[in-house]
Amino acid sequence: MNTLLRFAGFCALSVVGAAFNLAAADAPKKIIFISGKPSHGPMAHEHRAGNMILAKRLNAAGLHVNAVVLPKDGYPEDPAVLNDAATIVVFCTGHRGHVLNPHLEEFDALMKKGTGVVMIHWATEAEVGMPAKKFLEWMGGFCDLNWSVNPHWSPKFKPVQHEIWNGAESFSLNDEWYYHMRFVEGMKGVTPILTDLPGIETLKRPDGERSGNPEVRRAVAAGESQPVAWAYERPDGQGRGFGFTGAHNHVSWQDDSFRKIMLNAILWTAHVAVPKGGVPSTKPDEQEIKANLDAKGEKAPAAKPKADKPAAANAASGAAVVDFQKLREQNFRRIDSQLSLDLLSRALAVSKEPAAQAAMLRGTLEGLAGRRNVKAPNGWKATATTLAASGDAEVRQMSQQLSLIFGDESAKAHALAILTDPSTPTEERREHLQSLVTMKHPQLKQTLTTLLKDANLRVDAIRAYGSLDDPSVSELLLKAYPEFDVTSKRTVLETLCSRKSYATQLLPAIQNGTVPKSEVPAYIARTLASLLGDSFTAVFGDMAALSKDKAELIAKYKNFVTPARMATANATRGRVIFQAVCASCHVLYGEGGHIGPDLTGSNRADLDYILLNMIDPSADVPDAYKLVTITARDGRLFTGTLAEEDDQRVVLNMIGQKSTVLKSDIAKREVSPLSMMPEGMLTAIPADQGLDLLKYLQTTKQVEPSK
Repeated sequence: MNTLLRFAGFCALSVVGAAFNLAAADAPKKIIFISGKPSHGPMAHEHRAGNMILAKRLNAAGLHVNAVVLPKDGYPEDPAVLNDAATIVVFCTGHRGHVLNPHLEEFDALMKKGTGVVMIHWATEAEVGMPAKKFLEWMGGFCDLNWSVNPHWSPKFKPVQHEIWNGAESFSLNDEWYYHMRFVEGMKGVTPILTDLPGIETLKRPDGERSGNPEVRRAVAAGESQPVAWAYERPDGQGRGFGFTGAHNHVSWQDDSFRKIMLNAILWTAHVAVPKGGVPSTKPDEQEIKANLDAKGEKAPAAKPKADKPAAANAASGAAVVDFQKLREQNFRRIDSQLSLDLLSRALAVSKEPAAQAAMLRGTLEGLAGRRNVKAPNGWKATATTLAASGDAEVRQMSQQLSLIFGDESAKAHALAILTDPSTPTEERREHLQSLVTMKHPQLKQTLTTLLKDANLRVDAIRAYGSLDDPSVSELLLKAYPEFDVTSKRTVLETLCSRKSYATQLLPAIQNGTVPKSEVPAYIARTLASLLGDSFTAVFGDMAALSKDKAELIAKYKNFVTPARMATANATRGRVIFQAVCASCHVLYGEGGHIGPDLTGSNRADLDYILLNMIDPSADVPDAYKLVTITARDGRLFTGTLAEEDDQRVVLNMIGQKSTVLKSDIAKREVSPLSMMPEGMLTAIPADQGLDLLKYLQTTKQVEPSK
């Protein structure tokens, strides 16, 4: 009897144990986020806010995970909360301020159990010694002082064969992407996820702990692509790690591919299968991106801690391109941009790989964009001759563009010949036109007159006229205006409001009807009003009147936009209207310009949201979308939103184009609290078209174009 009872008890315990194990196996994978204490200025290094954006999307994706952001900054007071984590995400200050430094032993025990780890941005930087050793063991690499660098730049990322890229597309984003990481020997177990060859502009600073060193300069000069995010499989299946050096800029989480890469990587480190399309996630709108920010006020960015002493740089194997021994000995010598160009010229000359040559040329052209008459590096003539004989068309073309920047007369003649040859591919002709505009070639005006008759380059030619300060330009363009198509007409108006002298000649054309008022968009009218003042208002009307009684106007439209009226609206027609009045500045469903925010993930279902932003777009303008107006020393006006900036140039997103302005060419720069989006957009179109536009804006997927 006792034996039977013991057997029954054993069976009962087995059933309970099996049920417990089954429940544990079926429990969601736990993902813990650790947030560091506040660091840097507002909208930078937003540890908690960034973690909350990621955790929210993981929990909403239906992937059987439980993402938890620890309620307090820093390492958990009760470390037991980490025991059952599948992976741990750390976003914090690095080096001496790293949250893991006082807890290396207990965190290492978690890693040896197979727990995953993800380090974001500064969290990838470890102190030399035990922290660096453990970072190598946990995630295969780390950011190392006097070895790695931390420039702000815009790498161009392309997909690689890895789960972490599932559903993501090629992208480029300006951020503080650290590179030249310290990896495990032979990079065994490491898979680069985001990688590109940095341009020489990323090494324009003098050598320092995070700004440059001989080894990183050698690597870039040799055309070595640099991983800025990587996946790591620990030996013997002891877990996974992921290092990601971006996310200095909090707004970077609004980029769909940037965000998807991170979400996919978190799943991967947790040993959760990444969906084929990647982790689905909505783009954080402006309200969410500003939520949960650290209370930093307007203080300056936190100073990054100094190292006790420079780490010894490893000798590079096979470094036959340049003898850096002298540079290593001259520890305090500043390596300037001219020396970097000399190194680049030598690296290009000895490289036998067209892909590496193209990457170096591409990065250099990006770094020198907008510059002219740059001194040619030593040996460039011989290097250019070698590159001109390349079997790669892209290498030949880019080397010619670089020769133009270096002021080579034969390159100028070649560019002019290519530009005027209709049999050459349009894109190649377009790039040579831009180079000649930058060079201010003396034959440019004569060439542009010919290009006005070329339908493929007419719009580019009209824009190029803006670089000329010539009284005959306005007369020439206005004479041809009536014969142009809609796009060319719009480009003429944009060009004529780029200089006050041109705008003055445009005004009589509006007055006499050569340019109908109905063809002058609100954003151009605003620029003309700013340039010409009362004389423009007398002809066109008072733009300021549109700013009055906005609340009353919103209420009027809310009353007008009834369900019955919206039922008669047509989203397909609305798409046509969107293309005409909105797409020059905004992206929706992957189409449009990048001057204003991408509308695809915005709160478009809310009528109040749409009306407020269309009627009063300047009510709340994020810094990234404030109107920037630059007056050049030659009188030309550039108006747009800031795309990029460094110590030598400013790049603006303008209607239909990006424009690079050298800081040495700037006479005045103004930032307006106004949005570039004009007020009165709804009042400028018929009521039925307004309904169609609203219908399209409230769609959740793209509609078929009108036939």
